[in-house]
Amino acid sequence: MPFVGVVGKDGHEVEKELNRMSGGKAECLNINNDENELDILVVSEGSPVLTKAIPKLSKSGYLVVNADDKTIFPYIVPANAKVVTYGFNNKACITASSISDDSLQICIQRGFTALDGAIKDPQEFSAISGVASPEATLGAAAAWVICQ
Repeated sequence: MPFVGVVGKDGHEVEKELNRMSGGKAECLNINNDENELDILVVSEGSPVLTKAIPKLSKSGYLVVNADDKTIFPYIVPANAKVVTYGFNNKACITASSISDDSLQICIQRGFTALDGAIKDPQEFSAISGVASPEATLGAAAAWVICQ
């Protein structure tokens, strides 16, 4: 099971959505209290805690970053992780192509290699979102795609 850390204001929402989407395939951790090496770190906003979180990523780890929050990028410059971006920015790897009251149509804009080595080609899929914000659902969906 991959270990996933979450940083940012949407952290609890991302964690709940990821646990729901993955069906228990991913274990979310409180990065401040756990010494496990992270496979994936989801970052929804810039924060000084990133200087402590990024070193917890494994050498083959993924940094999932909200491309809409430019305050994140100064913190990740030294990261050697694979970066997968999400958000409403048209340059993000994972975006929403449509949003309704209870679902998002999520689009993988740029292909990348997942945790298991599988290539994730550009495609669209639906995600049900009843309680989480669209941003949190996108962050969770990005981590979930990496886990598959």
